[in-house]
Amino acid sequence: MTGQLPIKRTGRRELEIIRTSLSDGDLAILRLVADHRFLTTNQICKFHFTNKPTKTAALRSANRTLARLRDLRLLVSLERRIGGVRAGSGSFVWSLGIIGARTLNDGDANGSTSCRYREHEPTTTFLEHHLAVAEVHLELQMVASGQAIALSSLQLEPTCWRSYLGPGGERRWLKPDLAVTTTSDDFEDHWFFEIDRGTEPPSRVLRKCLQYREYRATGIEAHRVGVFPAVVWIVPSSKRVQSLQICLKEREGMGDRLFSFITLDQLGDLVISGPEGGTQ
Repeated sequence: MTGQLPIKRTGRRELEIIRTSLSDGDLAILRLVADHRFLTTNQICKFHFTNKPTKTAALRSANRTLARLRDLRLLVSLERRIGGVRAGSGSFVWSLGIIGARTLNDGDANGSTSCRYREHEPTTTFLEHHLAVAEVHLELQMVASGQAIALSSLQLEPTCWRSYLGPGGERRWLKPDLAVTTTSDDFEDHWFFEIDRGTEPPSRVLRKCLQYREYRATGIEAHRVGVFPAVVWIVPSSKRVQSLQICLKEREGMGDRLFSFITLDQLGDLVISGPEGGTQ
């Protein structure tokens, strides 16, 4: 990773000085990057610098803030840039730095850090998946800003993961990418979101769908919130939508309305209109 100063000990006194120098906005950025693991400069702009008069002003303000947080070892930037060098400064990818981890987790002078701190560059697949999850979060936030719905709850992994017992009594984990609750004047809707990058065979998506049905049969989620959330797969193209829909229809017993397959540009319309039966 770039942007990381040479490793040196940071004592409790120095750490406290850094903490007290941070604004609420600085801390909010650190928490957001920690929650998502990775965010681009452009994404951080959309989350936290929306009060600027222009996109250029927002990007400049974000770059100044991120450079300061990098110099304090609160954040680090990856070697890899989304879209390459020609994509500009907004293409930098940021992750939590060692001091950032200690700041958020109240680490001690021995340097204990959260597992969210990564010393090595992630794989391309891992990185692109997490950035895609952030894009869904941004889209939901944008829809909610239009006041058609309220984004009353959003859980990222691993907070959104659900544990349950399998048929043999063994503990199993269902691992959505996001768990979301939206509300309007008359309805409260619950959602599980899965981000599909089109890199996995349809059979793997089918296995995950079968696990959702298995989890629904336990009744845990319905007991917790009153309904079972709609399961929405966000995929990269309409061709991928059709491919996955066909895969599910060909599987006996998978023709219910629990699952939806959409592209990201269809997300706003879906959450405003509500699930098509997934929460029954």
